[in-house]
Amino acid sequence: MKSENIDNLIEFKNDDHTAKEVVIAFDTSNYTSSVAVLNMDGNLISDCRRLLAVKDGERGLRQSEALFQHIKNLPELLEEAMKRAGHFKVLAVAASNRPRPVENSYMPVFLAGEGLARSLAASHGVPLTLFSHQEGHIAAARMGNEDLAEKDESGLAFHISGGTSEILLTKGNFPISTVGGTKDISFGQLLDRVGVAFGMKFPAGAEMDNIAETYKSEFKYSYSRSGKIVPEDSILPNIKTDGSFVSLSGIETAAQRLIDSDVNREKLITELFFRVAEVIENMIKAAAEDSGADNVILAGGVTASRFLQNYLSEHMSNSSVKLRFSNPKYSVDNAVGIAILARQSIC
Repeated sequence: MKSENIDNLIEFKNDDHTAKEVVIAFDTSNYTSSVAVLNMDGNLISDCRRLLAVKDGERGLRQSEALFQHIKNLPELLEEAMKRAGHFKVLAVAASNRPRPVENSYMPVFLAGEGLARSLAASHGVPLTLFSHQEGHIAAARMGNEDLAEKDESGLAFHISGGTSEILLTKGNFPISTVGGTKDISFGQLLDRVGVAFGMKFPAGAEMDNIAETYKSEFKYSYSRSGKIVPEDSILPNIKTDGSFVSLSGIETAAQRLIDSDVNREKLITELFFRVAEVIENMIKAAAEDSGADNVILAGGVTASRFLQNYLSEHMSNSSVKLRFSNPKYSVDNAVGIAILARQSIC
C-alpha cells in the first residue's frame, strides 16, 4: 500500500522496459525522511519524502524520537522510490552523515540514512559516498539555475534553515569557509519559536510567511537616511549586527514578551519578517564586500519564503551582487542534493 504523506515533487516517465543507471540517495534531517533516485543524465527519477511528526505545542523533536521515526519511514520510502524508478542498475549509493562539513559536526538522526545506504551499497557491490546535509542543500539549491552549471564556480551560499544560518564562501557545491551567519539561534529557530508561541504547529515558518505576505501592504514604514526600515509604531527592536554576523536572541525575547501581552499577531509577524528580510539583505552585502564574491545563492527551508524572496528581489535588484533562489521544492530538506553530489562523484 502506498504510504501517506509521500510526496513526489516532480513529473517523470517510468519505462519498465529500459534499465536505468541510477544513484540512490538518503537524507535524514531533524525534519524530514527522504529518498531520491537520479539517473546518470542528471534527471530526477524519484523524490519521496515524509515530514517527521511533531506533537502540538512542541518546538521540535529530541534526537531519539527523530531517529526512531526515520527508521520507520525509510523502508517504505525506499520501496516507493524503487517502484517509481522501474528497471534500474544502481551505480552508487549516498547519504548525508552529518549536519555540516566541519570537524565534530554530528547528529544521531543521520545514522538512519547512513546505515541503510551502507547496507544497500554493500548488497549491490557499488561505492558508498557520504556528504553533509549542508552540502546537499547547496547542491539542491543550484539545481535549475542554468548559469550555475559549472561545477567549480565560486560564490556565496547563504544556508538558512531550522538549525543553521551561515553564509559560506563556496567552490561549486562545496563550502570553503564561513564568512557570515547568526551567532546564537538560527533564523528558522526564531520563526518557529515565535510561531509555536502563537499556537501554530511546528514547523511554523510557512504559516507565518503566508500571514506576513498577506498583511505586508498594511504595514506602514519609512526609511532612515542610512536606508534602514523605520516601522510606524514599531514594537520590535532592531536585530543586533556585526558586519555579516548577527544575533537573534534579543528580538526573539522581545517577541515572546509581546506575545504574552496579547499583541496583535499579524502586526508582530509582519514586522518580524521585515526585520529578518532587512538584516539578511545587509548580511549578504557585507559578506560579498568582505569576500569579493559577486553572486549568492540562497539555500535551506527558510529561503522558500515568498515574503523573503519578494523583498530581496526588490531591494537587491540594483545590487552588484547577483542573487539566486533555489526552486522552493528543493529548498526544504530533501535527498535530491545528495543524489546530485553522488552522481558528480562517479562521473
